[in-house]
Amino acid sequence: MKRRFEGLLQRAVSKASNGGVLISGSLPPLVLEVPKDPALGDLATPIALALARAERRPPRELAEAILRHFEDPQGFVAAAEIAGPGYINFRLSPSFWDWCLKDLDDPHFRFPDLGRGKRVLIEFVSGNPTGPLHVGHGRGAVTGDVLARLMAATGFRVTREYYVNDAGRQIDALGKSTLARVRELCGAPLELPANGYPGEYLRAVASAEMDAVFARLAAAAGRPCPQSARERLELLAAREETAARICAEHAAAAILEGIKGDLALCGISFDSFVSERELRDSGIVGRALDAMRRRGLLYERDGAQWFRSQEFGDEKDRVVVRADGELTYFASDIGYHLQKLERGYDLLINVWGADHHGYIGRVRAAMQALGYDPQALQVVLVQIVNLSRSGQPVRMGKRSGEFLSLREIVEEVGPDAARFFFLMRKSDAQLDFDLDLAKKQGAENPVFYVQYAHARCCSLFREAAQVGTATPDAAQVSTQVLAAPEELALVKRLSLFPDAVEEAARDLEPHRLVFYLMELAGSFHRFYNRHRVLGADPEIGQARLLLVKLTREVVRRGLSLLGVAAPERM
Repeated sequence: MKRRFEGLLQRAVSKASNGGVLISGSLPPLVLEVPKDPALGDLATPIALALARAERRPPRELAEAILRHFEDPQGFVAAAEIAGPGYINFRLSPSFWDWCLKDLDDPHFRFPDLGRGKRVLIEFVSGNPTGPLHVGHGRGAVTGDVLARLMAATGFRVTREYYVNDAGRQIDALGKSTLARVRELCGAPLELPANGYPGEYLRAVASAEMDAVFARLAAAAGRPCPQSARERLELLAAREETAARICAEHAAAAILEGIKGDLALCGISFDSFVSERELRDSGIVGRALDAMRRRGLLYERDGAQWFRSQEFGDEKDRVVVRADGELTYFASDIGYHLQKLERGYDLLINVWGADHHGYIGRVRAAMQALGYDPQALQVVLVQIVNLSRSGQPVRMGKRSGEFLSLREIVEEVGPDAARFFFLMRKSDAQLDFDLDLAKKQGAENPVFYVQYAHARCCSLFREAAQVGTATPDAAQVSTQVLAAPEELALVKRLSLFPDAVEEAARDLEPHRLVFYLMELAGSFHRFYNRHRVLGADPEIGQARLLLVKLTREVVRRGLSLLGVAAPERM
């Protein structure tokens, strides 16, 4: 809707500028807003306020000049007025809304082309392969997946990627923890390392991988694979370091497969997985650090090597190689982002937990130090999820004994509710997830409320088919005959759909589409409860049935972008 009106406003501003009414020659971006108060009109623009400083004239005077040059040959504006310090408010005519709906009903309808074919890499989840995904990972996973859907719909060429942190100290700890579980399964007392992973899930991993671990360990020792518990414990004692490494590899691989399965339950898949271990082995991390070293951007202090990241806007310099010669995780991040850029992506989007806020500056500093635009990296931060059941916080999972995993959430409430609820707040705001509400089959459940709008539309069309009423075509039906407040509210809400998708993709805020669908469902249910569709006056009935048709299509498309089903019966 906004894009359709922007052209008219742009021509008015340009005409005023070309006619000498505007003298600065510097035109700010046009901004169109939908006023929260309908009494203020359908669209408003602060363009006169934005021009006032450069023009050195009062905003209201500039607003009057713009309106004098505003041409409306199609009669889309019913009224225009200047409000407050200089806002221009427009009230749009029925013909404009009818025009918007005809476009929405076009079989060749497409969302605005924001991306114009640019390549974007969206890295999300990237949970360490040291344990099952938890509910926080789930929120990041859904956020990244829906961002990918939105950007693909608006003209970007999208790649979904998972960065597997399968190197470093955490994997060493995983290997030792798994080894402790293998020993336990062989009859020895459980002795977890001080920095280990105590979760019971490792018992299952160790049990599933134990035979393969002993086969590899025996082969490395040049002896037959032991079968008895005593022989196995002896082999572990003799080859402890090798055993821990092999355990780490098997456990990380098994846990990653479990993670893929958990994500599949949510309808999430990836185009590629990048291994930190393989990344380090490829030499790109060393190559990135060598490039920094040649430019004088690394220095040594206390035996460690530091990157001069402060020179590029970071709050302090960062260690890239520890005193013991081990690479830091940040060093791997440098190599990984260099690899992303060398693959030719125009835009990098990382979906990170809110605790990674401090990493943004240092990664951008590294990109700039290597000669790339730091703003090519955009980061979406995802805050924590607070679970509740029966009004009480949920801290422990009944089955895991440690935390409520993503799989448990999805199995309890279903993938549709899980995905929808994860997006019901802006990603950088904490989210309260009510498990009981997510399972309710009633209007108080937001996802049920939206899905029910689609089901109601489908039901109406089944009734229409039974009485021989044809499905209307917007090209032959005019909605200008509709005048009731509920009808007009639904017309306007439907017209905003392309804007909602465009803004959610542009601002990397998928929650906007959730809000839009909830508002659309509310408008539709109010319309449905107040107005007869089938059996009404033929002209009005066809216009109303067109609204039902468009509501069905918009809800279906919107839910599809969210990865949520649009049931035909509920």
